Amino acid sequence: MRVISRSKSTLAWLIIITFGLLVTAISHTAVLDPKTVEVAYLFDEGKGTTAKDISENGRDGDISGAKYTKGVFGTCLDYDGKDDNLVVTGYAGIGGTDPRTTVFWVKVGDTREHSWVKWGPNLTGEKYYIRAHLRGAECNLRVEVAGGQNYGADNVCDKEWHHMAVVFPKGSDAVKDHDLYVDGKLQSKEGTDQAMDTNDKDQEVTMGDFLAHHNFMFGLFDEVAIFNVDLTEDQIKAIMDNGLQAALGVDPQGKLATSWGMLKKY
Repeated sequence: MRVISRSKSTLAWLIIITFGLLVTAISHTAVLDPKTVEVAYLFDEGKGTTAKDISENGRDGDISGAKYTKGVFGTCLDYDGKDDNLVVTGYAGIGGTDPRTTVFWVKVGDTREHSWVKWGPNLTGEKYYIRAHLRGAECNLRVEVAGGQNYGADNVCDKEWHHMAVVFPKGSDAVKDHDLYVDGKLQSKEGTDQAMDTNDKDQEVTMGDFLAHHNFMFGLFDEVAIFNVDLTEDQIKAIMDNGLQAALGVDPQGKLATSWGMLKKY
């Protein structure tokens, strides 16, 4: 009888502990709705000139010049810094002052004004341009519109992998309202403010091509996505740690799951 009683007691405690861990995990798990993804590339094709969009929108990218190599998750694109580019065919980005988040991994080949993601014409308030801000022998993550810019302080031109996130929160209207993250760390804000009215009609999204006197991207580029919402810090860190495939609930065939992606708990 004592053995049975002890077994029941032990089982009860195990159930209580398991339930407690489950509740904790659920309460600290970030969730991403696949419908908030405008475009997302894993770059795991390994060959060819088409980057497969894993979102529900089917916005495949046209790769020009960039080659495949080992990335942070699977394979990535290697840009030569001369003329390599990717065009998101038929997609001109998010417009006006609508919220948005752009995330990607990058490992630069040198210190320069790398061009990472951009859309919109080079007109005051209409351009949307994520690039490197040159600061002597270092460079920082920067987002700009014609007439204004916002850049952080952490050096990302050290030839190491860095995860970037550029968040434009709901209700914002100017470039310095952006929150910039490098490796999950919120950056300080420098630059000149400028009201935004992003043009989402006239130019397709490009990844790598330069604008004005800046430079083509040089180095490795992996796991890029544009969201139509302002992701939280926890969601950004979970994407960084788990990768887009896990974050978005992508099955092995590269299609988004019908259920929301469950991310690592924080």
